[in-house]
Amino acid sequence: MSKESLDKAADRSLRVVSLSRANSFSGTMSRESRKHEELKAHVRIIAASHFLPFSVAVAEATPEEPYQWTVSRRSGHTAMYAGIRSLNEHPNTDCTQLGWIGYYKGRDGQERACDSLSAESRANIVEALKPFDAVPVFIDEGTANGHYEGYSKQILWPLLHYMSWDDSRRMDPMWWSCYNKANQTFASAISAIYNEGDIVWIHDYHLLLLPEIFHQLKPAATIGLFLHAPFPSSELFRSLPNRKEILNGMLGSTSIGFQTYSYARHFLSSCTRVLGLESTPTGIDNNGSIVSIGVFPIGIDAKSVQARRALPSVQAKMKAMREMFANKRIIVGRDRLDEVAGIKQKLEAFEKLLETCPEWQNNVVLIQVTQPGQNRQPRLEAKISELVTSINSNYGSLEFMPVMYHNSFLDTDEYMALLNIADLCLITVIRDGMNTGSLEFVVCQEDKHSPLILSEFTGTAGSVSGAIQINPWDYLGVAQAIDTALRMGPEEKKVRYTEMYNHVMGHDAQNWAFTVIQDLRATVLAGQTNAETPHLDLPLMARRFAAAKKRLIMLDYDGTLTPITNVPAQALPPPDMLKALSKLCADPQSFVCVISGRDRQFLELHLGSIKGLALSGEHGSFIRYPGGEWINLLEDMDMEWKEEVMSIFRFYTERTAGSTIEAKETSITWHYRNADPEYGEFQAKECMNHLENAVVSKRPVETLVGKKCLEVRPLSVNKGEIVKRLVGANPEQWDFVLCAGDDKTDEDMFRSLRAIRLSIASNGYEANDNTHKGGTSKDSLPHYFTIMVGPADKKSAAAWHLVSSEKVVEALTCLAESDN
Repeated sequence: MSKESLDKAADRSLRVVSLSRANSFSGTMSRESRKHEELKAHVRIIAASHFLPFSVAVAEATPEEPYQWTVSRRSGHTAMYAGIRSLNEHPNTDCTQLGWIGYYKGRDGQERACDSLSAESRANIVEALKPFDAVPVFIDEGTANGHYEGYSKQILWPLLHYMSWDDSRRMDPMWWSCYNKANQTFASAISAIYNEGDIVWIHDYHLLLLPEIFHQLKPAATIGLFLHAPFPSSELFRSLPNRKEILNGMLGSTSIGFQTYSYARHFLSSCTRVLGLESTPTGIDNNGSIVSIGVFPIGIDAKSVQARRALPSVQAKMKAMREMFANKRIIVGRDRLDEVAGIKQKLEAFEKLLETCPEWQNNVVLIQVTQPGQNRQPRLEAKISELVTSINSNYGSLEFMPVMYHNSFLDTDEYMALLNIADLCLITVIRDGMNTGSLEFVVCQEDKHSPLILSEFTGTAGSVSGAIQINPWDYLGVAQAIDTALRMGPEEKKVRYTEMYNHVMGHDAQNWAFTVIQDLRATVLAGQTNAETPHLDLPLMARRFAAAKKRLIMLDYDGTLTPITNVPAQALPPPDMLKALSKLCADPQSFVCVISGRDRQFLELHLGSIKGLALSGEHGSFIRYPGGEWINLLEDMDMEWKEEVMSIFRFYTERTAGSTIEAKETSITWHYRNADPEYGEFQAKECMNHLENAVVSKRPVETLVGKKCLEVRPLSVNKGEIVKRLVGANPEQWDFVLCAGDDKTDEDMFRSLRAIRLSIASNGYEANDNTHKGGTSKDSLPHYFTIMVGPADKKSAAAWHLVSSEKVVEALTCLAESDN
């Protein structure tokens, strides 16, 4: 690719991502220019797939160990491997392929596991693959069998292809263990060759746990995942016992790519229903970290197919086939012997054609090439054989059989010849990721322009617009489509073919791979991923705390001091938290306040017994200083709006099963945590629009979007305002300030403290950020520790993070003990 092409691609990638992502950057031209240059910068890609595209055999010269090796290309997955391989052809990318080496071939031609090989023989395999930019992963035979033949083929593949889970397909407990172990092995192998700045690109359903496992090893790594298989509806996917582990594994990615929008939509729905995460059409909020979702239909290596079809060996076979089927119209199909391939439906429809259109009898032949599927299916094989026999018996003769059924692997030259001479390609799959056979047919039809009949359930259907699309179960409809295609005139053939050809040539495997990588890089540069918040330096905070003479500690309750629960009333304070707060409040140098969205009755009941603890309820509407009475900060405010809001919330509660209303003194909250996840989100958006039009636009109130809830409260109320009240008019009085929270309402506290710290700096004090690890001076700022509870990549204005409420309690306990 030329430098000019790279510049255009970089511009396009940044522009598309910036416009489509909710969190995209919007800065000065200099920032955009810098990002543009970074997008064109050189990068190494580590492409991980289950198998390497190579196999190894013992060299004839080494009859004994340590063996030397010969390397050959492995068949299958040609589109994926072609796309990955093409990345080395671009001037700004290098690509290293990593995968399981599989079995090696001995000198006797027998395949053997690598388990028994010596360390030196394995090292020689590594050396033999280096010229091919390939790194082998060695997995013991038992693990490899449980991972691939077990969990991947027996559980994941059928489920992803819409074959529902049932007890007849019982899962061996060892399969899941092997699947996990194999993914762990891949993570270790990638980690061994990974350098900072590399992109890790993971492929397909064999490695769905790998993104999260590797993310734990290298949190700052850019990780792409592409699922070549379909993704089923959430109703079906939810039947998988390990559904949460699979989804969480995938969400360790920076970006996830799918073949079609419907597969991406099903994945988003599963994340919402199974994990309770919020999503948009382009991303998932994974506990504060945005995982980008994209659609990238794969193509084929079109130039390679063009070159292959022109070989003399292919031309010779074409001549022989034309003579064999002289004066016959040829329909071709090639599928795996699986239920989802739709071979049975194809034969039923072909029989219906011969029945309803007798003029095609003895004039048309269906050549069906079938190769072994994921699993042996004797019942399906018997049914297909029965149909073939029936059609040939009813409509054939000794001289001619209308169905030629070839149940084995077909030589590549014969397959190319067949695609070249065919008058029609018939694909009736019930479910497929991306049927690349249809694309190969298009490339091979440059001379004849024969039509393509394509099942609407293939991933290709949405992009190959010139094909005739059919429903495989509508046998009469498919038969009519075959009749229409065989009678199609040359002008319509050419128009349809031109559309298909232009798409296939313009969206080949090379373009697919480059587009995915550029989109992934642009996503990172456009700010879709967040700079990580550092983990709290507890020893530093303890030292600052111990040295301070006057301390202010402000803490959220739900999600910060206690874990979030589905039933709010069950979020009770744990004993160790009460003990830590009691110790901190007993110190006259520390002022501690719990600032919560809870009402004052709840806070009084569960925390009111702690001597010296200040409490603030309903997001700052009420405050109770130690030893004092509750003060209503909104006592003089007009609350007539509450009745209007309550009527709206009642309307949506009646129509949303599982939702509830929580009426507080100064605010009202509508909870939908226990409602259907997708319907709850939909109703929440509808409710918010209703509130905006009927109440918010006319009253001094605002709608706050929380965790599975909507809260309406007065405009002047938020946790940031109560922080300002507690800090006071003289913020310099505090030597140490600690503030911790976990959700959007707590960001008001963090922003208020940031503004206070900056105001202190503007008064002539040294600007000492709370992340500063150095020494202090007499004019240094108070030490501010703002702590977000959640993962490091969750967006927050806080300077530090802790992963859970349990860690917050541990930190408070540490402070309490260090003070004593």
